[in-house]
Amino acid sequence: MADRLRSAFNGRDLNALGALLAPDATWGDDPDSPGYCHDRNHIVATYRRLLDGGVSGSMLDTTTGPNGIAGLVEVQWSEDESGRGPRFYQVFLVSDGLIVHIEGHDDKDTALAVISA
Repeated sequence: MADRLRSAFNGRDLNALGALLAPDATWGDDPDSPGYCHDRNHIVATYRRLLDGGVSGSMLDTTTGPNGIAGLVEVQWSEDESGRGPRFYQVFLVSDGLIVHIEGHDDKDTALAVISA
């Protein structure tokens, strides 16, 4: 699954990305925040909005653990999204062969702890 995720992310293939997500997948830390994504369609729409707004990025590396995948991503943010760091870890928690939650982490140790817990 890590190879398919990296390929979808790097190829900006939102259909392939959507196929890896559970219908009720979520993305974010705080379900009450305006940027939190509550389902697969919202996640794909957010990726589409970012790409359409000039954001680009690559998944440089992946590590797989019992709970999912940690991907090291490097992002070139648009002016609207400035203020975020260019390199961070995106954690994709997996259940029954589908991504059920996505969350960001600034450091590798924290990301690896989440997928290994």
